Amino acid sequence: MGNNLLEIFNHERKGLDHPLHSFHAYPCKFPAFIPREIIKRYANKGDVICDPFVGSGTTLLEATLLGYSSIGNDINPLSCLLSKVKGKPLDKKLLNKIDILLTYLLEHYKKTDVVKEYYYKSIEHWFQENVVRELSFLKENILRIKEQDLRDLLLIVLSSIIVKVSNQESDTRYVAIEKRLKDYETIKMFIEKAEEIKRAHLDFFEKTKNKKIDVKILQLDSRNLSAIKDDFVDIIITSPPYANTYDYYLYHKHRKYWLDMDIKFAQLNEIGSRREFSSLKESPKKWEEDIKKCLLEMRRIIREHKNIFIIIGDSVINKKIIKMDEIIKRLSGEIGLKYIDGVSVPLSRHSRAFNPSFASALEKKEHLILLKK
Repeated sequence: MGNNLLEIFNHERKGLDHPLHSFHAYPCKFPAFIPREIIKRYANKGDVICDPFVGSGTTLLEATLLGYSSIGNDINPLSCLLSKVKGKPLDKKLLNKIDILLTYLLEHYKKTDVVKEYYYKSIEHWFQENVVRELSFLKENILRIKEQDLRDLLLIVLSSIIVKVSNQESDTRYVAIEKRLKDYETIKMFIEKAEEIKRAHLDFFEKTKNKKIDVKILQLDSRNLSAIKDDFVDIIITSPPYANTYDYYLYHKHRKYWLDMDIKFAQLNEIGSRREFSSLKESPKKWEEDIKKCLLEMRRIIREHKNIFIIIGDSVINKKIIKMDEIIKRLSGEIGLKYIDGVSVPLSRHSRAFNPSFASALEKKEHLILLKK
């Protein structure tokens, strides 16, 4: 069994990932080949795949491409919207309506001065005045679209350029710098990204048009998946947040403001955030308590004798390395899940964080763990 799991970890093949995977920046994405290989090797016809920490929707996109229905959950509303856009195919007729908006933008983009500009506290620090005007113009026209699926897709296009056109240095650095974007550069960037996602979604539609697939997205705390029935899913593939690693809310902050999403709720309820552990000096016990609740929910929603795959990396809390595979093994035994096997590789090999120092600090490893109910 261990060799099989190790093969999954070592199965990376360049150039096989669908272009939707890389469309939108997202911190700590896990490689698409991991859920792809797990589904190919372990799923049976008709199985429902579940990811309780869906993040950017990697598991859902791979499940859809392989012909499986799926359920994705995340406390972050941006994750939910992105996962929906990536996991749910849209038909050609709807996708072709993107051209109508792009034509309108090209014809009217110089009239952005008549648009009511969007505002939130400190927006002038993070965005140039011309960029605010152009983003407001884009948002106003997207929100006029009646078809929700198309509107959601184009909101994700807008989200994908927010950091690039802001004064935020990058997706990895939350500091303001001067970028000096020219007039209409923001609109040009949006049009290019909209054309990119249209091409990707047309390909997605062709690959899935003959498959009967149901994709459900939930925005719940993974410690309480109340909307999922007992014994309902067949495979869980997920990667819980690594303790003291990342503050997801911070690097999506401006995206959420522009999309009118709640900022505070996800921030205050993130599991394992760096903010929580650095400011409160929490011990690993806090993370363990949260993850144990998540494991209990996974045990509840998965069918008997079915598999749970967890991808997780070691963390450092108070300058001490925390071996997460040992913790997961112990916690799963405490709640009645059977530990089947696990393999580990150096975290630097599959580092999912934007900051390389996350992977190289101390001797961290990433683990693929198989549990069974």
